[in-house]
Amino acid sequence: MHIVIDRSSKISVKEQVRLEFAQRIRSGLLENGFQLPSVRQLSAQLSISLVTAHKVYNSLEIDGLIESIRGKGSFVKYPKSLSTAVPQNIPQAIQNPFDWQLAISDYLPRASLWSQSAIRLSPEILDLATASIHYTLLPLELLQTSIKKSLQQYPHSLGIYSPYQGDSEFLSAISNYLVAQKIPIHTHQLIVTNGTQQGMDLFARTFLGPGDIVAMEVPCFPGTIDAFRLSHATIQPVPIDHDGIRIDVLEDLSTHMKIKAIYTVPTCQNPTGSIMSLKRRMELLEFATNNNVLILEDDPHRELALPPSQSLNKLPPPLKILDQTGRVVYLKGFSKFLFPGLRLGIVAADGTIFNRLLAIKSIADLGSPLWLQKALIALFSNPQLLQYIKKLIQRLEYRSELVTAKLSKDLNPLIRYQKKQGGMHLWLTLPYSISADNLIPIAHHQGIHFLPGSIFYPGEPEQNHLRICWTNLSDDDLPKALDILCRILNQSVNP
Repeated sequence: MHIVIDRSSKISVKEQVRLEFAQRIRSGLLENGFQLPSVRQLSAQLSISLVTAHKVYNSLEIDGLIESIRGKGSFVKYPKSLSTAVPQNIPQAIQNPFDWQLAISDYLPRASLWSQSAIRLSPEILDLATASIHYTLLPLELLQTSIKKSLQQYPHSLGIYSPYQGDSEFLSAISNYLVAQKIPIHTHQLIVTNGTQQGMDLFARTFLGPGDIVAMEVPCFPGTIDAFRLSHATIQPVPIDHDGIRIDVLEDLSTHMKIKAIYTVPTCQNPTGSIMSLKRRMELLEFATNNNVLILEDDPHRELALPPSQSLNKLPPPLKILDQTGRVVYLKGFSKFLFPGLRLGIVAADGTIFNRLLAIKSIADLGSPLWLQKALIALFSNPQLLQYIKKLIQRLEYRSELVTAKLSKDLNPLIRYQKKQGGMHLWLTLPYSISADNLIPIAHHQGIHFLPGSIFYPGEPEQNHLRICWTNLSDDDLPKALDILCRILNQSVNP
């Protein structure tokens, strides 16, 4: 296990090490029952004092993440949300034939999105966790037409590689689509990525490293937290309010630390669904300019804004469009309203920021698949695509009203949730004493899955939240899942 310690950080060495262990355990990267290095070994490996090593393990034991057995050592002990059955005889784990693997160091600090992946769920469980559109709502005929046309027009694309930036025709089609969405971004600013997650990874690999500080709105998409933690930068959580990321907190932080970058989802934020006001967007850009900070803007849900904010004329423009100096790097994915399985997106930037991102893209994968880009040119050029988006919004508005009506009727009023402005998520808050993590085994037993709010925090998690997605199930299954959800949450409040 490789742990990077920033000895110049205001965060204590003990806290940095404790957080690394805690996040690896919560992510499932360290298996239940595995024996951790002894205090003396940990002290030697990380060049920390024996006292500090003792404090790290004591804190982890208090948190319920490890168990120390006198004369045998310290062992990972999963919380209930990760394992419903901790091995009865932990020392037997010493005989595990894979124990030798612990001697192979790694650089994975956490993988919380992976740890909660629905892939490991049995197929009969109703999935309220995955952020995707049910396949019956997708424009399958438009895609079939586009793919057929590409096979006829571009058969040679199967035998050659894509330019690093992306196919020029595809970039032109994407630019025209964005302009139609009131986002005037042009081909020379665009790089094709394998989904938004790769855009985050490229940004982190290029601009973030040990000692750098990235401010991140919380709660926040866990995939971004995972990507940024992998760069070993210091993540500084910044709370949001109904207008977006709090500038007053950023101002206060800037008086005693140098923030290098800010990550934000200003439109239909994940997981809360909130929309940053125009005033707050301008304040954020002003702060970034005054403090020489990069902004990574993630915009996957803009098409999914719900009435009355649905009108493109009513939605505040992306930060990228308001930015006049090339300070904003813009991520745009198409998985949330088009086919998640296709995994294509774009990153938009200017100047040398663009050049450096293009360079890391060439190193990362030598370019995204050419044929897939060719296959989508006709789709993004088809006027019917905008009609599909309008119809999709109508279907999602109906589902949104169904969810709101169900929760307002059946859910205990002690459980709060925000009014949906857009996106596909709903953020629920339980009374402070109730942990959503502990409800996961109950939910699985009763046939549903949701995401516990703890994975949306880069540091110490708030555990009394959960996120559900109401777009991934069929029309028949959604009411069934909501019935089970209400029953579980109400019983947690009134056992």
